[in-house]
This record gives sequence, structure tokens and C-alpha cells, in this order.
Amino acid sequence: MAAWIHDEGMAQGERSHQEDDYGVFELPPQLEAGELLLVLADGMGGERAGARASGLAVRVFVETYDTVSAGTIPDRLNRTLTRVNQRMEREIATDPRGLEGMGCTLLAVVLAEEGLYWLSVGDSPLWLWRRGQLRRLNQDHAYRSVLAQQVRLGEISATDAASHPDRNALVSAITGDEPELVDLPLQAYPLERGDQILLASDGVLTLNELEIAAVLAGSHADQSPCQLLLAAVAERQRPHQDNTTVLWARLAVSRSASLWHRLWRRLWPR
Repeated sequence: MAAWIHDEGMAQGERSHQEDDYGVFELPPQLEAGELLLVLADGMGGERAGARASGLAVRVFVETYDTVSAGTIPDRLNRTLTRVNQRMEREIATDPRGLEGMGCTLLAVVLAEEGLYWLSVGDSPLWLWRRGQLRRLNQDHAYRSVLAQQVRLGEISATDAASHPDRNALVSAITGDEPELVDLPLQAYPLERGDQILLASDGVLTLNELEIAAVLAGSHADQSPCQLLLAAVAERQRPHQDNTTVLWARLAVSRSASLWHRLWRRLWPR
């Protein structure tokens, strides 16, 4: 079995409330469904509903993943997503008016001996850092991805796309309805020694990918880049800075170096 080192961090930015949530869970070997599960959600629908949505999605996903019946890891991820969405629907039904617009992004990553699996709905990015290069692995379910395609086709200018009022609007999210888009590869993405994995809420996009890659490149074997990334975001002093959550993992040199946590947790106090 592979060994993984991981770390996590959160910052509230300039928001009045923390609407991100996350969970980390070491998977039991007998389950044969991966070794480490990382889940991140970014809430929407206002302060009350956003925090409630992200907390519910993470909790239900982590509690459900190792209990559903499934033959493969992608199937298990998909069945777990269904349970989360059903639970979101029931939650909204308890107060339809007060919880109108409630929902969240959802990014779940399973690290296994054969590689990396993921499921994502929304715009929370998943990156692979390999030999100095940063590559986004999952799809961006925000309208800016549609605008980018229109720019490539020459339908609009890059300037118009950058200033479009709906560029950050989600085209798919966990809302209790069937998600419009789900990114769920059916095969593991192979990993190499030295690879680093980064999950984040979109608050980290205050930094560009070259800046994020530089932080990951500068981290040492005994150092996590999470606090460095959060500090770099804070240094920008961006007005209305969004909540920022980062989950990071890499293959360890040896199993004794692993810092696994057999639990799921939310570090940020409500």
C-alpha cells in the first residue's frame, strides 16, 4: 500500500461567515475502496444556507462512502453523491422559503494504490503538481468555462469574457435536484513519486496557477504548503476576499512518514 502525507487549512477572508467545509478520512483496508478520502464543499445560498449546505454535504459524504454497496470506486463515489443529493433535498424541504437557493460545490478525491479518483460538481478546483508543473484535473462547472470556449471559437473577445457579469455563476451544483454536470472519471489517474495533489475552494483563485505552483515547488519534505497558500492569499488584501480552503496530499517516501488521520473533521469553528 502507498503512504500519503496530507494537510489542510482554512481562512475566512473578508466574508462574515465561513461557508466552506471539508472532511478527511482514512479508509479501512478491508473495504478495498481506496486508502484516503478527501472531501471539500463550498456553500452557496447566503450565510445561513451556504454553511448548512457545505456542512451537510461533507458529513453525509464521509459517513456514507464506506457503507454503500458498489463494485468499483467510481461507482461508490456516484452512489454516495446520490445519497448526498437526496439528503440535501430533504433538508431544503424542511424550510423551503428560508433555505431557498441552498446548495454547494462538492469535490471528493480518493487516493488509492493504483492512483487518483475524483468526483466533482461545481467549480472547486483539483490540481496535480508534477515536476514543477501545475495541471487542473477536474472540470470547471462555472459559466467562465463556457465563455472560454466562446473565446476560443472567436464568438466573443477575451476582454468581454473577463468582464462578463455571470462569469463566476455555477452551471452545476449540489442543490437537491439532479446536477447538470458531474465530473467522474471511470479510471484511476496514475500518480508518480513526488506528485502533489491540491483541492481548494475558489477563494484560492486570488492566486494564479503559476503562483500556486511556485508555493508547491517550494514546500519541503517536512513542510505543508497549506499555510503558505493561505498566507499568500491574505497578502493580496483583496476586497471581498472569499473563504479559502485548501487540502493537500502527496506520496510519502516511506509508510512511516504518513500522517493519516482515521477520522473526518472540520477544523473551523462555526
